[in-house]
Amino acid sequence: MTDYRYPSHPADSGASTMGHVVYLLYAVALFTGFPMFIGVILAYLSRPPRGTLFRSHFDWAITTFWVTLIVGIIGAILTWILIGWAILGILWLWTLYRIVRGWMALANARPL
Repeated sequence: MTDYRYPSHPADSGASTMGHVVYLLYAVALFTGFPMFIGVILAYLSRPPRGTLFRSHFDWAITTFWVTLIVGIIGAILTWILIGWAILGILWLWTLYRIVRGWMALANARPL
């Protein structure tokens, strides 16, 4: 198990704030789509070094983006045979779960 450094100095506070911004953009993207691209760019640019508490949150957000993008494209292509709508619905719920779980862990200063 990784030993995480808990928030204790200003750099951690900035990472925490940026994590909240990323999760907020992802939550807005559930209804509009585009802010998720901004959120993943911020996650890549703000990702702290390995072994810190917040690294797991940025990795979680980045993974969420890529899976959502790839499965979303597959679901959109398959909408013409109707199975795509089910895939997109399940993807929306999965993305919501990832946002809520990550944001709650961040708010409680817990790694993922």
